[in-house]
Amino acid sequence: MEQYRLKRLWLLVPGVLALVLTGLAQISPQATEAIFSRGIYPWWSSAWGFQPSLVSFSVAQWVVVAALFAVVAFVIYYAIQLMRGRGKRLLVLWRATATALAALSVGFFLFATLCGLNYYRCTFAEEAGFELRESSPEELAALCEGLAAHMNATRAEIEGNPDAFAEAHGGFEAYAHEAVANMAALAQTYPALQRPLYSPPKPVLFSRFMSYADIAGMYFPFTVESNINTDGPFFTIPATMGHELAHQCGFMREDEANFIGYLACKNAADPLTRYSGYSLAYNYAISTLSRVDADAARAIAATLSPAVQEDRRHRAAYLQQFAGPVAQLSNSVNNAYLKANQQQDGTQSYGRMVDLLLAEARQG
Repeated sequence: MEQYRLKRLWLLVPGVLALVLTGLAQISPQATEAIFSRGIYPWWSSAWGFQPSLVSFSVAQWVVVAALFAVVAFVIYYAIQLMRGRGKRLLVLWRATATALAALSVGFFLFATLCGLNYYRCTFAEEAGFELRESSPEELAALCEGLAAHMNATRAEIEGNPDAFAEAHGGFEAYAHEAVANMAALAQTYPALQRPLYSPPKPVLFSRFMSYADIAGMYFPFTVESNINTDGPFFTIPATMGHELAHQCGFMREDEANFIGYLACKNAADPLTRYSGYSLAYNYAISTLSRVDADAARAIAATLSPAVQEDRRHRAAYLQQFAGPVAQLSNSVNNAYLKANQQQDGTQSYGRMVDLLLAEARQG
């Protein structure tokens, strides 16, 4: 009994260490940035994610499946042990509790060191020198006009349907490797994005389920993988790849991951990738303008080319079929997760991307 206790108690140490590190990380973003986010994290996460990066499929999806089966097996096993263990039920309960706490302890340590501590680093805006401030409606309208023009121009370079264009240019795998190249190129301008290994984005076999949960992509820290929902229109996928790779680079704020994904896409050689980045930025900018000046937003939307408008209708129709309680529950869970990790605006933090877009526009 004593030996069993010691075995399990030792496994609580990683969780305690993770709590201490999280507390220290919150004290000084500058120290977290220098010591962890720019120092330990890139090498530690690259080493941990090296083996999963060698395969083209998502290891994360099978880790999740295995974990679910393990939880079910754990509950069934200890339920049976409790029913059979007359006179030893307290010992069985202790073993179940100690095992669960040990697993949570190790899991929390991995989460903290492969993801969580980065929530307390300096912001990308600070590292890149972007000045975030209030902007006039005229500046916002000008931003939307520019993005609309870029969308029209890049869409004109794409022959026919974007899905067919993507397939003709190598499909998901080719775009995944291009996303890595684009992020590595962007890191030359913004060194905070540099890391020894960029694991290419992975397609998720269970993408349809992600659509029901309103999830376009997910960074899975336990395998250091950027997992992508491939079920929807392909023109949205390159920007999602950029977003998830931004998380892999250690920038966990959703607004900044969106912005980094946009930056990685906009300078790409491939027109579909550029179109994807501009589309992402336009979505957030025009949505904000609609709340500020609805007439201006409608006038700018009317300037979109017929091909762009058709793509947007196609995407809207696709998303509409998944609207419902599952998506609402998923968004609520995501909102709670973001708030728990110091993004106090929750999912509303996605809207702050517009401030970054405006700051970039001011830099010319």
